[in-house]
Amino acid sequence: MGYLNKFRSKLMGLCLVCMFALSAPLMAQKTSVSPGPGNSEQSRWAFTDSAGRTVQVPRSINRIAPSGPMAQIFLFTLVPDRIIGWSSKPASELLPYLSPAARALPVFGQFYGAASTLNMEALISAKPDIIIDIGERKPTIAQDMDDVQSRTGIPTVFIEASSFDSYGKTYRDLGKLLNVGVQSEQLAQFSETTVAYFKNLQDQLGKGRRKVRLYYGEDPSALMTIAVGSLHSQTIEFAGLLNVADLANKGGTGRNQVSMEQLLLWDPDLIILTSGAQASVVAQDGLFRQLRAVKQGRVYDIPAEPYNWVARPPSVNRLVGLYWLGHLAYPDLVSREMLEAKVKEFYSLFYHVQLGDAELKRFLP
Repeated sequence: MGYLNKFRSKLMGLCLVCMFALSAPLMAQKTSVSPGPGNSEQSRWAFTDSAGRTVQVPRSINRIAPSGPMAQIFLFTLVPDRIIGWSSKPASELLPYLSPAARALPVFGQFYGAASTLNMEALISAKPDIIIDIGERKPTIAQDMDDVQSRTGIPTVFIEASSFDSYGKTYRDLGKLLNVGVQSEQLAQFSETTVAYFKNLQDQLGKGRRKVRLYYGEDPSALMTIAVGSLHSQTIEFAGLLNVADLANKGGTGRNQVSMEQLLLWDPDLIILTSGAQASVVAQDGLFRQLRAVKQGRVYDIPAEPYNWVARPPSVNRLVGLYWLGHLAYPDLVSREMLEAKVKEFYSLFYHVQLGDAELKRFLP
């Protein structure tokens, strides 16, 4: 009888072991598919950003906080309806391109760096799915992104956009991240077609043709300029023109004050003006009227709606400026018909508006 009881006890133990072994996979499976909202493996995926960081991001990203001005512009061109706040208050030139709801969005400030103005309370209240930073790759970018993510508890990624050549990849990376491949491919192709056209134009100018010499003026005095080789001068040089403000020996990079005497010595073929400087004012100034560009009527205000076409900010807004500068300098290489067609296409794809003839006349000389 004792032997029978021992046998029954062993048999019961064996049955329990078998039952546990059979049920364990089912228990594990059940645990993996019933997590809290937004925290499951199924609701997130691993995205590797341009800093080489692998970040777990939501599969569905509908609420985006841009970390700075560059990100703000790129996201406005691609997914304007997903922006839930601004890194900087939209300029008056941008407002006509925004819906009433977009105009009323909160301002988060810039997220990191010396210019950081982040309003953490506004950011947390907006409940973004992700923070996206877009721009030049700095040596500290990975640490900067980690710091922002640590401070906010929000997935934070960096997408590089450092030059005209990089914009195609920038849009494709954004398309992959935000699941908008069709839209991003359209913007990427416009960017790459533009880059290819102006590289070919540069090759043609390299075959002995004299480059048009240009002066860029800011400030009501028109004597504030940008130096050749600087980030803000990229559009001028990529369009095949020569920026006369060669200030490298003076340490010139961003905004540089120059004298009227220096400008007279440069005597540019073409003058473009913005940020307080106006062609109509310069044309009436006795000193400026000594310049060949003024004498020949080749002084122009840079279109700046919704963003400046040439320099600030140094972002995707400058693509249309390449065609504008190309036409002003080399109308045989960038015809009026081509310029008009490209401006209309750009505003439709990037700024989501259809320009009529009246609107076009406001931009073009």
